[in-house]
Amino acid sequence: MKKVVALVLVLAMCVAMVACKTTTPTESTEPTAAESAAADTAVASEESAAAEIMPATAGVCWYNFADTFISSARQTLEDAAGDSGWLTLSSADSAFDVPTQANNVNLFLTQGVDYLLVNNLDTAGTANLIQQAKDAGTTIIFLNTNTPTDEEFAMYDNVWFISSLADQSGTIMGDYVAKYWQDHPDADRNGNGMLDYVMLIGFEWHYDSTARRDYSIKAVEDAGITTNKVYEAVCNYSRADAMNTMQSILTSNADDVEAVFAANDDMALGAIEAMKAAGWFDDDGPSIPVVSVDATAVGCEALAEGTLLGTALNNPVTLGSLAYRLMYCLQNGLEVNAENLDYNAGFKVEGHRIWIDYIPIDASNIADAKY
Repeated sequence: MKKVVALVLVLAMCVAMVACKTTTPTESTEPTAAESAAADTAVASEESAAAEIMPATAGVCWYNFADTFISSARQTLEDAAGDSGWLTLSSADSAFDVPTQANNVNLFLTQGVDYLLVNNLDTAGTANLIQQAKDAGTTIIFLNTNTPTDEEFAMYDNVWFISSLADQSGTIMGDYVAKYWQDHPDADRNGNGMLDYVMLIGFEWHYDSTARRDYSIKAVEDAGITTNKVYEAVCNYSRADAMNTMQSILTSNADDVEAVFAANDDMALGAIEAMKAAGWFDDDGPSIPVVSVDATAVGCEALAEGTLLGTALNNPVTLGSLAYRLMYCLQNGLEVNAENLDYNAGFKVEGHRIWIDYIPIDASNIADAKY
């Protein structure tokens, strides 16, 4: 009898255990809605972080590798492309020759580059360059040259332009000379009551060069100073050309030179070399204001030396960096604005034009020209 009772008790316990187990909620292996959403977000974030920029190619046609400013801008752009992991970039030297630059353009377009960057020598042929890029389906970016007209921009959606505000640089040069003239009564070397000056321009067809000429003299005259142009020469942004030109001027007009305006540092340094050779800037020789544009390393050395009065910083690193950032934005489908260009320097975006600000540099703030 005890065995029967025991058997019944065991059976009852088993039933109770089964009943308890069946009433316990089964743990699901499927994620909840909240867990699914969190997981999807994490995956999307990881995919976004891991996503690579589509590779692209770019060809850059510089007007002249030998130009100090261009050399720095070129190096900056090449370094940025080399570090990017997505942009393969090639640079070509036009050696200050329009046919050579045209051949370089044709070569890059034949290679099928995604971006064609042109430091344009043939400003009369801008429309033709745009048409070539349009026919090839290539984005074209004009660098440090004359801006395309509104009509030329309208020819093709993928036309861009990056350069500095040349008017600013001219005004900066003029302001430096005007202040010097006002602070130094003996600056009127020949006593004629006028500021007698030499103007060294880069290229006659280059807007930046002519704007620097026009706005520098305007700033001087706006300060109430009467000016007299002793000599104006096209020196092709070349130090050697400027030196030869200045030697010739000093041979015939040395007593009438009271200031030198140069459209870039290289030409200013060439003029200074000629004046030094003639005994200027030493203890016994005359010393006059020489002003220029770019604030290159060698230009800043002349500022520290005291032979260059002032220059306008045209930062080549900013030019090269913004060229890279522009291609980055276009490649990623980002709106081209100051926020997305994401570069800590003075510039503004006006449609497809990107304008870089100039900064006055003299002996008192040479450190601001470091780049």
